[in-house]
Amino acid sequence: MAWRVPDAIKKEMNFADPLDVVLEGDYLVGSDLKEAAAKYSDFIIKKEKNGRLLIDKARHFEFLAKLIKDGIRPFTYKPIAQEDLIERKYDFKPRDYQLKAYETFLQYSNIGAFFPPSTGKTFLGLYVMTHTKGPWLVAVPSRLLVEQWIERIELYTDLVVGEDVDVMTYQSAITHGSKKKYKGKIIDEAHHLPANLFSKLTNIVTDYIIGLSATPQREDDRENYIFALTGQPVGLSWEHFKKLEIIQNPDLHVWIVKNETERWKQLGELLALKKKYIVFSDSIEMGKLASKRFDIPFVYGDTKQRLEKILDNLQTVVSRIGDEGVSLPDIEQVIEISWLHGSRRQELQRFTRLLHGKNTKGIGHIIMTVAEYQTDHKRLFGIMDKGFKIILHRDGISDKVISQVTEPKPTQRKSIVRIEKPKVIKEKLESFDESEYPLLKNKRIQNIMSLHTKGNRDTLLFFLKKGNSIRSFSSEDLMDEWGMIHKCNIPTKLKLLLDKGHLKKDDGRYSQNLTRS
Repeated sequence: MAWRVPDAIKKEMNFADPLDVVLEGDYLVGSDLKEAAAKYSDFIIKKEKNGRLLIDKARHFEFLAKLIKDGIRPFTYKPIAQEDLIERKYDFKPRDYQLKAYETFLQYSNIGAFFPPSTGKTFLGLYVMTHTKGPWLVAVPSRLLVEQWIERIELYTDLVVGEDVDVMTYQSAITHGSKKKYKGKIIDEAHHLPANLFSKLTNIVTDYIIGLSATPQREDDRENYIFALTGQPVGLSWEHFKKLEIIQNPDLHVWIVKNETERWKQLGELLALKKKYIVFSDSIEMGKLASKRFDIPFVYGDTKQRLEKILDNLQTVVSRIGDEGVSLPDIEQVIEISWLHGSRRQELQRFTRLLHGKNTKGIGHIIMTVAEYQTDHKRLFGIMDKGFKIILHRDGISDKVISQVTEPKPTQRKSIVRIEKPKVIKEKLESFDESEYPLLKNKRIQNIMSLHTKGNRDTLLFFLKKGNSIRSFSSEDLMDEWGMIHKCNIPTKLKLLLDKGHLKKDDGRYSQNLTRS
């Protein structure tokens, strides 16, 4: 049954009930199919003999978003069927809040568990699978998490991987998940679910759904879809876990440096402490350089036995593959030297690897140039919103260049956001490190930059960065660099800059055109 607006609110706000339909895979089913066929005719391919409406797969996410906007969830709330309750072996003791989440699952059959890192979201999944008939599908965003889930299933339960439960990456689940009839599915790191591509995981029809995420945040205004596509939310408050001392309360040190030379110097000083470190680098090139310079292993997409390398080494450089879900109980410090622009979610994911520490408070570090701080400091908001302390280090850099973001309270977003909009754009451009952006020495290019909005300037800065200014990038390259899920977003993001001639496109590859325009 579709969710119904309470009568009192419906009368006061003049709301109409949503249609009594639900999306099951590629079909719309329910008692109001006649009305749905008329209302959503643009999305319907045909009506089956049994009355179900077949939807256009090519417009799946668009249709899903329309249903959610109309108050229709892509699943039905219902209690777990008694015949599906089982008792399998499990070798861990669930905590009270995990049992409470399980009780919510029994009541609704679809839940989103949004506990902080290190509070047992994976173990909630294991508990559910050992108490609810399968087979189950666990979908995760990376092969590293496939390894971790399989390890824990085999260590803590008697479930048989390949029979009782399958663990797949999102891409594999989208391709192969519909070939087998699953009773339930667990979507780990469910904040990815609203993406155009990964929303296709909802096509895999199951009776039961569990979404897991410590960071239900997105930068594309689709955060509400995370909740709509998983189920009844549980466990959103982090303060409760801090008070119970279930999670640590680390500080984040923000080191603002003048140039790349100073970045490497600061990294060397931190690594010299010989603590258990993870160094995060989005840039594969920078990760390899850090590995070579400091003689520590680099774990990225091509690395085999990734989890073992991270666990077995005192200090490791890790690419974006380590952002999500990896439990490191002995981690002492986290350092970031390269990242995905202003992504709050990524910052929170990386920093909260420290919450897994058992015998230490942990310390986080991010080493930013002045230019990076000015364009990417909003990524720190996610840390502030969760009540963690930020300590700013800015040796030799004046107040005029650097604005303190740690003074306002996290909820005072308006006072924080002002630093993104300097009154004099030219002054901001002049503060960029010329060793990183050598083309900004050119006055004509500075004037062109000053005519653009901040979003377009940030895009141009990527192409003007040293090394990038002489390269061209395919849509896939830009997807990797910017974390954009669907490559059709790339032309939209670049259209204005292409129209103005500030970027150019040859044979499907993009490059800066400011030195020639």
